[in-house]
Amino acid sequence: MSILQGYSSSGSSDEEKDSLISEQPPFKKVKTFAGSFQQQLPPPPPPLTSSSSLQDNSNNINYDRKISSNAKKLAKQLKKQRHKRASRSGIDPWTNNSSDDNENNTNNNEEQTLPSQDVETINHHEETEVVPANDDFTFEPSSEFVGDQEFDYQGRSYLTIPKNLPNNFDLTKSSQQIRECFVPKRVIHIFPGHKRGVNRLRFFPGSGHLLLSCGNDNLIKLWSIYNTLHGKQYQLLRIFKGHNLPVKDIIFNKTGEQFLSCGYDKFIRLWDTKTGEVIKSIKVKSIPNVLLFNPNNNQQFIVGLSNFIIEHYDFNSIQYNIPIQIYDHHQGSINDLKLLGLDKFISSSNDKTIRFWPWQINIPIKVITDPSQHSIPSLKVHPTANYIALQNMDNTIKVIHSYGKFKWYKKKIFKGHQIAGYGIEIEFTPDGKILMSGDCNGFAYFWDWKTCKLIKKLKIVDNNGGGGGGGGGDKKKPLTCIVAHPQETSKVAIAGNSGEIYYCD
Repeated sequence: MSILQGYSSSGSSDEEKDSLISEQPPFKKVKTFAGSFQQQLPPPPPPLTSSSSLQDNSNNINYDRKISSNAKKLAKQLKKQRHKRASRSGIDPWTNNSSDDNENNTNNNEEQTLPSQDVETINHHEETEVVPANDDFTFEPSSEFVGDQEFDYQGRSYLTIPKNLPNNFDLTKSSQQIRECFVPKRVIHIFPGHKRGVNRLRFFPGSGHLLLSCGNDNLIKLWSIYNTLHGKQYQLLRIFKGHNLPVKDIIFNKTGEQFLSCGYDKFIRLWDTKTGEVIKSIKVKSIPNVLLFNPNNNQQFIVGLSNFIIEHYDFNSIQYNIPIQIYDHHQGSINDLKLLGLDKFISSSNDKTIRFWPWQINIPIKVITDPSQHSIPSLKVHPTANYIALQNMDNTIKVIHSYGKFKWYKKKIFKGHQIAGYGIEIEFTPDGKILMSGDCNGFAYFWDWKTCKLIKKLKIVDNNGGGGGGGGGDKKKPLTCIVAHPQETSKVAIAGNSGEIYYCD
């Protein structure tokens, strides 16, 4: 019995409270729109008084708001992870994006339960971390010697010029003193080359006893031209593996002891030709198209990039991966770079201009442009005269002077070949009397420099099925690479999208 009216004893009050509290249901695991699982809390106990019910309702509302805010954060994180996975695997991130319906359902506070098996699989994906691929760690450059003998009995490598060279070889003579050159008549050997096409060919400077090639199979290969102790004639000597994407350009330094390579992976690597080791590497911000050594310093080079600029690097500097100069006047991707003496270089671009630069000065001394001018994928400086030949996209080769005001030489125009949008190279013979070019239909064209007449049209690749070497489904197999031997009077190496290298004489 209570002492005061309106109050009861402690024992009776406890019993009344216990009777008011109902049995709580078990916890549930529910899926939110973020893909995560949360434990659903039991409903609040029935109100004892009006004041307590208002306080409990406010607490429940605040708690629901916390849950929804956390779920939205998790949804954003999972959405970012899904986009990263899609970008790594090459799948469109919007193809399997079914989270929109779930977002609408959760915004309406509709929650659904899933079986325990789904809980395990989704939680497993949540714990997995997506690590971005890094070329510096996933790919290590290497090389492999595949010839007969890497060193002879005196310890000499394949860089040593062999003694059993043709009688007309005289490495002390300049190109002006070389004997008269002639047009090749046939293909005397076919190198296996590269699958899916060859991008560049380079003879060893001076002697030409080695041939360096690169292609779309991500490889660089070194071939022997003559029979030596290190390998038989036309044998593959060494394979350089330094890029995980197709290699765009290669170039020897003056001595041939080192060479540069660049590829679609945006790496530029300096190689030791003898050992096959990578000396230094540089990662650029855009795809490099063409390389050129500084003739005054073998440790300096320039690279033409796809982002319209030319960068100048120095391997002797402490921070050699930072350019010492940038040439940024072009408005299109850089196509070709060539030396003009020891103090200047020339650049051509997709902006249909040609610019002449002094070394380490970002001001061109001359810009050649014309409304009727086409893009120039390749240019070549004449070895004996003061002229520069320009390959034009209008199926012509035009000429400009290489001194003074660099005017057009309108009397010299070479026609007959077809380019069809391909970046086809041009080349002079060592004596400068013959100009040659590839063709999009598998022909090699040879013109007389003095008369501009077509001397020979040599069939190299049969586009109807013959001569293919992994060129893919494209019917046309253009000849994009052509280089003349620096000592032989009539030998030329030609290659293109067919993948094979054709040695002509």
